[in-house]
Amino acid sequence: MASTLSEWTTKAVTVLTCDGRLITGTLQGYDQLQNLILKQSHEKVYSAESPMERVELGLFVVRGDNVAVIADCGDDKDDDGGGEEDDDVRAEPIKSIAGNR
Repeated sequence: MASTLSEWTTKAVTVLTCDGRLITGTLQGYDQLQNLILKQSHEKVYSAESPMERVELGLFVVRGDNVAVIADCGDDKDDDGGGEEDDDVRAEPIKSIAGNR
């Protein structure tokens, strides 16, 4: 995992946490425990009743034991904060992956 993360340093990534949060930001650093440091990060909060809400987080640390999936965003819209097509998306929130915490 660490060799892959080194290739993604300073690139936009999306992290799915074990408690179902979806956090996107620029990967600034990581360690051997897979703790992640994201800058200019935001969380996308989905709801069946209302459109997707974007919550600005800024500099954010994700504990390695809470990381379920890390995805490279590539050169997508999340780099500049655009993405009007996400504004009207409605969905059920992602359920917790790690059971009872």
